[in-house]
Amino acid sequence: MRAARGTVAVLIAVAGVLAGCAEGEGQPPLEITQGRACQAVEFDTVEAVLGIRFDTSAPATVEQTHSCVLTRADAPLPDLTFTMSATAADEVIFTAILTPSLATAVPELGRIAYQVTLPPGTTTDGTPTGPTLEIGWLSAVPRLMLLRYTWPANATDAEVAELAPRLIELAQGIERAVTTAPTLSPPDVGGAA
Repeated sequence: MRAARGTVAVLIAVAGVLAGCAEGEGQPPLEITQGRACQAVEFDTVEAVLGIRFDTSAPATVEQTHSCVLTRADAPLPDLTFTMSATAADEVIFTAILTPSLATAVPELGRIAYQVTLPPGTTTDGTPTGPTLEIGWLSAVPRLMLLRYTWPANATDAEVAELAPRLIELAQGIERAVTTAPTLSPPDVGGAA
């Protein structure tokens, strides 16, 4: 398993606390509003924006959290993980609980967003990784979104810096896609946080 899957597990746990969104009854043109996260990160779209071709996807759904991990058959890294969760969180909760301490704000993405570069690490199977660039945002639909790109161990600082704006561009494209679909029912916030 990759480090990204561990992050997905953490996001699922946090989203469980913040969950409370019911799906709408319309027929949204973009299926990611129905929880199919891999529809948001199709191979061709990701390649067009990031310049990297992935060829394997692994979707997962746990309760109201949907995720998709993109990888390449010929190498364990890089990988790209997209996760979306139903949420009743607002900007205050997002900032206080979900935003990492070293993160910087990302303007013009959802209601509020951050980006952070995490240091190299090791996957659960012992594979060393390079850094991970993470973009998290509170979507207007309301959804909690997370996009993570993890490099192989030999990644350079220049590669990380060069990809960062393109990963934000991909996140902005996902946000535009979900917000132009028919709106979803608002979360039931009757006392839930």
